[in-house]
Amino acid sequence: MNYFSLVDFLYGPIAFMIIVIMARVRKYKMIKTNPEYKYYTKGLYVKLLGGLSLCLIYSLYYGGGDTVNYFSDGVCMMRLLFEDPTGFFVVMRDGLDISNYFYFNEDTGYPIYFRDAQTFFVVRIASVFVVLGAGSFIVTTLLFAYVSYSGIWRLYQLFIMEFPELKKQMAIAILFIPSVFFWGSGIMKDTITLSAIGYYSYSFYMLFIRREKITSSIFSIVISAYLILMIKPYIIFALLPGSLIWFVNRQLGTIQNSVIKFLMGPFMFTVALGGGYLLLLNMGNLLGLYSVDKVLERAVITYKDLKSDYYGGNTFDIGEFDATVPSMLSKAPAAINVALFRPYLWESRNIVMILSGVEGLILLFLTIRMIIKLRIIGIFPMLVKNHLLTFSLIFSLFFAFSVGISTSNFGSLVRYRIPALPFFVACLFIMQYFFELRDREEKPATDDEDEETSKENKE
Repeated sequence: MNYFSLVDFLYGPIAFMIIVIMARVRKYKMIKTNPEYKYYTKGLYVKLLGGLSLCLIYSLYYGGGDTVNYFSDGVCMMRLLFEDPTGFFVVMRDGLDISNYFYFNEDTGYPIYFRDAQTFFVVRIASVFVVLGAGSFIVTTLLFAYVSYSGIWRLYQLFIMEFPELKKQMAIAILFIPSVFFWGSGIMKDTITLSAIGYYSYSFYMLFIRREKITSSIFSIVISAYLILMIKPYIIFALLPGSLIWFVNRQLGTIQNSVIKFLMGPFMFTVALGGGYLLLLNMGNLLGLYSVDKVLERAVITYKDLKSDYYGGNTFDIGEFDATVPSMLSKAPAAINVALFRPYLWESRNIVMILSGVEGLILLFLTIRMIIKLRIIGIFPMLVKNHLLTFSLIFSLFFAFSVGISTSNFGSLVRYRIPALPFFVACLFIMQYFFELRDREEKPATDDEDEETSKENKE
């Protein structure tokens, strides 16, 4: 099937140039007061490259797949808009199921993603970009990448506000990880949720930590949380623990009396975690299959499904477990390992897996090196020193555990795990920064001691 038309080759270069010009104008406008904008266009370029690469590989090499299907269904929606605007707005408002499938016909084409509300929600978003892109696959992808980049950039700005000395390192962690800008830039669920996580984290920081931009931050948190809940509700389970701990630590930091702080700490943590659990329980209707009472069973079902033969044997096994917390926690080390570092190179069977294997090997080396340097126990003083580091480490490890315990197929794994990677790599850079800072603080004292010893020897 041919997914490209003359519109792609005429409108595509024009859209690309417009995006580049807009980005460069913004960069030169902001860079005088915000030096981090040095990386703004570079990050956008790799984002656009990642989106186009995904678009071309899935359409020309694989001959289909998720991103192609989202676009095709978006084209059906665009045709419906011109044929029956009322039907279009009904479907955009209510979603698509058997009750309103009659709006589509042979002229509009029939969407294939109508059985899953979460998947069709992506189609509803994609259809807006398809209309703006005049039905061009390339232009729609470029617009998708450009708009979603704002969330990634917000995440980068968040880390730079806390660590202005690490502009380059944070750019590597958040903007330039290959698998992140490849899988997180096309017309996919992951592109939307990754951008929403960026907005959520930045807005949470501005609202509860810095207490600035109150109205816009509340609005951004609500919208980003809504997008996550509508597309991948389980991400909320990974975001909530770190967010609550971050919030409680911020409140404890405002208490001057150390005795009161010591007494209030456990109480505030208990209230926050209990409140978070009650919130998740009351969100049962929104979470659907991912509600608290169903999420464990779903993880087991999904894990077994992804091991099925129709995935071509591209699977792995972390061992058997059942739908209980102790059983799943026993698999936590294996699940986190597989989510962050696998497939290993010898497990890779195609070029995409090989590239993921190289990336995982580099990440594994950096992690082992940091563990050797800090001897694990050295991490805890750093977590106390910076709450963004705490939030990032909790989120990345909890998310990696969630993905590793519910996925047993490498093809799915390399895509599902991408939200964890920027946070985890950023943690490694922050720990390295604190380690070097500690070394610099200790060296002068050591040098002074050497000088005093030398003087005593001379005397």
